[in-house]
Amino acid sequence: MDWQKYPLIRLIIPFTLGMIGANLYITHMSMKVLFVLCGATLSISFFLLKTSHTYRDGKFGVMAAALFFLIGMTLYTRKYQHVASSTPSSTTYCRGILAEPPKEKAHSWALQLEQENGTYILLYIGKNREEPQHDSITYASLQLGDTIAAFAKHITPTNHCEEDTFKAYNTYLFQHGVCATAYTPHNKWTQQPCKSQRNLYTSAKALQEQLHDIYSNHGISGEAGSIVEAMTIGRKTTLDKATRNAYANAGLSHILALSGFHVGIILLLIQVFFFKNILPLRWQWISNGLIIITLWGYALLTGLSPSLVRATSMFTILLLSQSFTDEALSSNTCALTFFLMLCINPFYLHDIGFQLSFIAVEAISLIGNRLITLSTSSRHSIPEHYRWLITLMTITLVCTISTAPLIAHHFGRFTLISILSNLILFPFVYLLMFASVLWWFFLWCAPINQLITNILNWTATTMNTITTYISELPFATIEWHPGTFTTLLCYAALITFTYFLTHKKTAI
Repeated sequence: MDWQKYPLIRLIIPFTLGMIGANLYITHMSMKVLFVLCGATLSISFFLLKTSHTYRDGKFGVMAAALFFLIGMTLYTRKYQHVASSTPSSTTYCRGILAEPPKEKAHSWALQLEQENGTYILLYIGKNREEPQHDSITYASLQLGDTIAAFAKHITPTNHCEEDTFKAYNTYLFQHGVCATAYTPHNKWTQQPCKSQRNLYTSAKALQEQLHDIYSNHGISGEAGSIVEAMTIGRKTTLDKATRNAYANAGLSHILALSGFHVGIILLLIQVFFFKNILPLRWQWISNGLIIITLWGYALLTGLSPSLVRATSMFTILLLSQSFTDEALSSNTCALTFFLMLCINPFYLHDIGFQLSFIAVEAISLIGNRLITLSTSSRHSIPEHYRWLITLMTITLVCTISTAPLIAHHFGRFTLISILSNLILFPFVYLLMFASVLWWFFLWCAPINQLITNILNWTATTMNTITTYISELPFATIEWHPGTFTTLLCYAALITFTYFLTHKKTAI
């Protein structure tokens, strides 16, 4: 890899290391000291920038790396302290706005409440054993944006956990903005219906529930309906555990979670409506601007899930860069998106979806494009439909291999047949996504809408049948749980392979 071509990656590496260092030594971090160090490093960098031969002797590069390292530490520490200081001052009372639909647990109902400063409290309300039916009606009537107040038996900060059994779960909650958990009996809480205007997130979630009602009222429900909703509006609350496990064992979990894969398909569809492929470069910014607005509108319709926001942000930066240059997906674009999103929320660094999405996209940028060029650059002309198949297989192969060590590290297993399962399911995924767009377009025309409803239900049912069969194969998955060091060694090997592949001279 020619590092001179990727200046942003050279800055992203120390920036990320700074965040990792802050996470490891968070108890020793001081915002005042970090601000002083950042100011001093920035001053030295400006001084070196004005000095002659700074790039030649490398002093400026070292100071720039140190500056980004300190910026990473500062941003992470600031986020950590913000969440940690948001725990309610009272140990028996909590209050917040309902941000997620209530989830039923074995002995309680879980409500995620958003506080005024943007952090969350996870409130567990004990079940009413005497009137369980009353519970179901009560929690079904709750609306996103309602104010919930409770007198809790105890409120526990998520960043302080004395029991090792719950330490990993509390750490997970804290890194997702949940500052505390609380428990209250079934008769110690009150609900105040939403009177004021909801914030953007709760409005998006409420809109998602309205789309669910429209689907249900028009014949898209049951197991097939849950697949359609998960893939089109990001609503996964009706997906049962068996279906989730089947898709996971077949290496198809990404199909059910709205992410860059789905945004990419939506992008391909709307490019046709905005004439992106036929407009000259100087007019591309008009088409790209309309596409960006449409993508963010889709993200709003689907509840602003973190994975979809990340994907939409990446495509937004990509389209903006393409408005002024004909450069395709590049490592610099990925690095810029990575940097901006971590600046917005440093805790994205711990999100598995965030890690997997950027590893996959970076692998496609560095390895995928090169492999596609090598596989299609034959002396004999390759038909267009074969080129499409080669491209699809190459991208699937690159994504599978590049994310395999990280998936195994987090989940302790690796899907052997994910490439095959993805190739089999991809046509159905494209059909479902395209049919869903037509379904909404012809919602006003009952006969056509009913025909498309039948197509969607058949497609989703067929996908479930195929996925279940693949997941039950004896060689579908293997148990493999590499440690952190082994995982890093795997990625070091992949980086080495990438280096030799990208520096390979094409034969004349």
